[in-house]
This record gives sequence, structure tokens and C-alpha cells, in this order.
Amino acid sequence: MAFLNDDTRVMLEDSVDKFLNAHYDFHQRRTWVEKAPGYNREHWQRFAELGWLGLPFAERHGGLGGDITDTLGLMRRFGAALVVEPYLSVVGLGGQAIAQADNQDAADSLLPELVAGQAMPVLAWEESISRGNPEHLAASARRIDGGWRLEGEKVAVIGGDLATHFVVSAQTFEDDAGPVVELFLLQADELEVAGFPTMDGHRGARLTLAAVDVDEARRLTRDGHGAGVLRQVLEQGIMMMAAEGVGAMQTLLRRTLDYTRTRRQFGVPIASFQVLQHRMVDMYIAMKNLEHLLEATANRWDQSPSHARDSALLKAQLCQSGRYVGQQAVQLHGGIGMTDELDVGHYFKRLTALGLLFGDENYHLKRAWAAL
Repeated sequence: MAFLNDDTRVMLEDSVDKFLNAHYDFHQRRTWVEKAPGYNREHWQRFAELGWLGLPFAERHGGLGGDITDTLGLMRRFGAALVVEPYLSVVGLGGQAIAQADNQDAADSLLPELVAGQAMPVLAWEESISRGNPEHLAASARRIDGGWRLEGEKVAVIGGDLATHFVVSAQTFEDDAGPVVELFLLQADELEVAGFPTMDGHRGARLTLAAVDVDEARRLTRDGHGAGVLRQVLEQGIMMMAAEGVGAMQTLLRRTLDYTRTRRQFGVPIASFQVLQHRMVDMYIAMKNLEHLLEATANRWDQSPSHARDSALLKAQLCQSGRYVGQQAVQLHGGIGMTDELDVGHYFKRLTALGLLFGDENYHLKRAWAAL
């Protein structure tokens, strides 16, 4: 259930609009992503001051007492502006994993630092064998005196080379019942982090855990709860990505319509060509399909203990709509749609990345079918 009242949401979203209109420019964004750390640190601190980092966290942790659905309006605006700061990876994934885990001492210690913009915990769950499934993993955690020894590797950790802490998933081996998935909290300087830029201007990393020892206090989940927490966090993340995707598509539609009204061929604007009008209508329908499904998913969020089918269908629709709207926007812009200087191609890259994160369309269609 969303706890923020309508007036508070309106004020927050108005603050986002004002900030992005005043401080977020596409050409400036290009300079930020081309040099370390890959985003604007001053913006991140401003996010903290404006309360955006605390939006889905409890008041006792310095947050605003909302939930993940309260971030959707913000994420839509982030998508429209191509915001590159790691809000999804830190607030939506790493922070939410800590907040929903069993270890309240860790949450009480770290979440206030996250809300203040001082800590950046990131979720590291995906491996080369995962293919979207958080329970397919090879990383292991074995008992040692006073704690655990973690070994393994994580790939495609979004925001990984920006993190101060990692929430790492691993199979634990405690008894004859077989391995279960649990979550552990590690500091960034305890493991090998190989950062890299992603195609959409964001950052990623590969993590290597070479016999990393942690004490019991940094075990975040117990009794096999790690898999459930991971599922819940990733389903919430899909909603945030869908909201970002809607914002990006709305901007692409507006850019494309403006361009076709300006570009002339045979003495008339190409927007007057019926075949192009039909394609732009199809783009609008694809965007609306995602927007309406997102609204329906958010409205049902607190009404069911399981969101597997809703999140799977939403992710599949994000893949379909993002691919279609992005491809058509680039094509309708012609040759300039492929240039790095025009923002259209960058929106298409971000939509493509959102479609690939957390499993592709086929994986989530199978999930939806299995959840029937």
C-alpha cells in the first residue's frame, strides 16, 4: 500500500519537474557519462536533500514512509529526462533488499546513510547461469568459525562500480536438507570489482568473491528467505523500470511527432503522410499498453501475496513496447536517428537495456504462463 497522500506526491513530482528542467540537459549528460564516476555527485546529494532517496523507506530510517509504488511518478520523469544517477540500483534494488531482509540491525545502520546520500548499497544477484532467474546461481556461502566464507562471481551488477556496499546472494550449505539462497552484506573493498560502461550510458560491474569471509552480523536473511526477498525486490524493480520506460517512450513520441511536423518532403511535412501517421498511432498504442498495465499492476500491488504473474506480464510488455517505440522513432528520424549527437538513439538504447535487465521477454512470458 502507498502511504504518501496525494498532496505529498504532487509536491514531490513538482520538485522533480523543476529540478530536471533546471539542471538536467542532454548534452551535459553526455559529458557526465564519458568520465568517472559516470554520473553527477552533486545531483545525487540534491536527490537526498529533496527526499527522493528516502521515498520508499520507513520514517525510522529517515525516509518518508512510502512504498515502492510511490517512486513510480519519479521514475517516469527520470525516464523522460534520461537520468543516469543510479536510483534504480541503489534505492530500488540494494536498499529495498536490505529493508525487506531479516537483519534489522543492518537496516537500522545502513539505510539512514543511504537516505542521506552517504551509502550506495547495490544488489549483486545475477550470474552467467541465471538468465533472469535469481535462484539459478553458483556462488556459495559455507560455514566457518564465527561466520561465512563466500566464493563465486556476479556479472552485470548494475551500478556495481559506484557501490559502497553489496547485497550478495549465495547458496548456503548448513545441513543435509540441501542448499538454500541467502543474502549477505559486503563492503565494496572486500571483493574484486571490475567496472564497465553499459550501452545506455549507465555503469555495471563484474564481482569476484575469492574466499571472502563475513561474520554472522552481515547475514541478511535466514531460513532460506533470501530467494523470496530477491523475487520481491526484482518484481518491484520491474515496476520501476516500466515507469521509466513509459517516460522515455513519451519523450520519443513527442520528439518524433515534432520532427515529422518539421521535416518536409515533396513540399509538405512528412507528418501529413498517412502511412507515417499510422506508425505513430501504433507507437502511441504500444506506449499506452505499457502505461495501462503498469497502472493496473501498481493498483493491485497490496492485494495479493504473490506478484509473479503481474510482474512477468509487465516486463514482457516493457520489452515489446520499448522495442517497437524505439525502433520506429529511430527509423522515422532517418539517418540522424543513428547519430550520437541526437538524443533519440540514447532513448532507444536505454529502452533496449531495460528490456534485457532481469530476464528477457521469453523468460517472463514463460513465468507468466507458469503462474496461471
